[in-house]
Amino acid sequence: MATQKKIIEMIGAIKTIYSYYAKDTNVELLVNTWTRLLEGYGDEIVGVAFYKCMQICKVPPTPADVIEQIRNISKANEQTDEELWIIYNKALIETANQMSRFGYTYVDESGISQGQRARNRVAEIWEGLPPKIKTYLASKGELMRNANENNLDASYSSWEKQRFLKAMPIMEKRQEYNQMLLEGGDKLLLGG
Repeated sequence: MATQKKIIEMIGAIKTIYSYYAKDTNVELLVNTWTRLLEGYGDEIVGVAFYKCMQICKVPPTPADVIEQIRNISKANEQTDEELWIIYNKALIETANQMSRFGYTYVDESGISQGQRARNRVAEIWEGLPPKIKTYLASKGELMRNANENNLDASYSSWEKQRFLKAMPIMEKRQEYNQMLLEGGDKLLLGG
């Protein structure tokens, strides 16, 4: 979460370069407004995005400029659809491998059966997937179903790859929509 300390530092940097900035403005209100608008982002990413804005903006940056840079930075760090497919395909193979052990009843020295250990590993695989893949699948159960299909039918993998790559642009829009709902959800619930 962007802290007031970080926001004060940023506003100070703006005032250093643009001496007229916020000259007739209540600084406390200005800091509170910036903090409220950037509260969903961490100090580090806000700082990087802010200084990027200071490098490219010809006028004092606004919170909207900082958020735009945060989104640009996030997109630059995103994996390509092909990279996501590789991660997903590995997850399918590993999940199918673990699912084959679900029925194992041998209990090791820690008191956990091999089957339970395999179930735990599938849960870890699910939790470790990138958000875009999780959005595509919607649930751990779907990961397991697809892993089973992939394991039983050799042609399934090429079919699933085509479906996956075709769906990725839609998943990006779905993630943006979900984010908007999260950000505006409290306003919708409160009627604001």
